[in-house]
Amino acid sequence: MNPFSGLLLALSFLTRLVPGRAARAEQFGATLPWFPVVGAVLGALLAGPFALGLLPRSPWIAAWLVLLGNLWLTRGLHWDGWADLSDAWGSRATGDRFWQILKDSRTGAFGSMGLFAGMSGQLLLLHHCLGWGLYPAVGYSFVFGRCLAVGLMALNRNLSRPGLGSAFLAGATPLRLGTATALTLGLGLWAMPSPSLAAALLLGILGLSELSVLARRHGGLNGDFLGCAIVWGELSVLLGMVLTSGVLGF
Repeated sequence: MNPFSGLLLALSFLTRLVPGRAARAEQFGATLPWFPVVGAVLGALLAGPFALGLLPRSPWIAAWLVLLGNLWLTRGLHWDGWADLSDAWGSRATGDRFWQILKDSRTGAFGSMGLFAGMSGQLLLLHHCLGWGLYPAVGYSFVFGRCLAVGLMALNRNLSRPGLGSAFLAGATPLRLGTATALTLGLGLWAMPSPSLAAALLLGILGLSELSVLARRHGGLNGDFLGCAIVWGELSVLLGMVLTSGVLGF
């Protein structure tokens, strides 16, 4: 599998930019170093037009368009995981019941509350960041989120459950995690001031730890956990920028 095939496979799974592609199970693991690159592509498509002045820069309109564009480009895949995990976590169920709730296609009360809290939070944070003209940071949030998912996989490789997610977990080697992390940190140093990047890293690590604890408590990790990690990573960057705005004088 050549490197660019890995990128195309990652784009086909994580976005609608490339049509679905047939692949062997071991090929999915090889896509993990490309996850931050997929995030960079999404960030460029979503934040780039505003940075270039091609779309209205009204903060609320821009924030809504970025949120809507993200949902369309990713088919809402990651927010679906966020909602499913919110339902299962909020139910306080254990054992098989936890996984039954997680896999239920119907969204319950906790899933609805989770979606409202997450999406409204992202909209508000995007409004502030776009209003301040922090376009590189907005674009970087999509990079960081996908790297966080790779980190969650690498920390919990022994917790895979049946499904496509198991193919990714099996390939989450330290080398692939290191490659994704190095690329993500390099882009972060360009896109964000150091205090904001440090805040994002702290928030990301906290979320990663909580998701790992939850996965170990219930004896497994699937694609919904990964989607949740991606959303939390996006929020971590935006929230990190807002929390450090006073220090940086925005």
